Amino acid sequence: MTKSLKPRKVDFTELTHMLEKYERKFGYSTIDFFHRYSDGKLGDDDEFMMWAGIYHLYLTSLPIRKFMREDAALAG
Repeated sequence: MTKSLKPRKVDFTELTHMLEKYERKFGYSTIDFFHRYSDGKLGDDDEFMMWAGIYHLYLTSLPIRKFMREDAALAG
């Protein structure tokens, strides 16, 4: 049976912890994982797809966080 996921807000710290959990479980860094996954060396396991998705969220949130910090510094 497939587990149903409900959308929820996740902050940057939680994303980081989620990535660290996968790193500990599988024994290599997220960057190393993503290179292997992108090259098709790991297959389409559900956990690998989730890890890749979390990493994508992590990467796309970095520019937003930087912009928000710069905007707050200019306002303050």
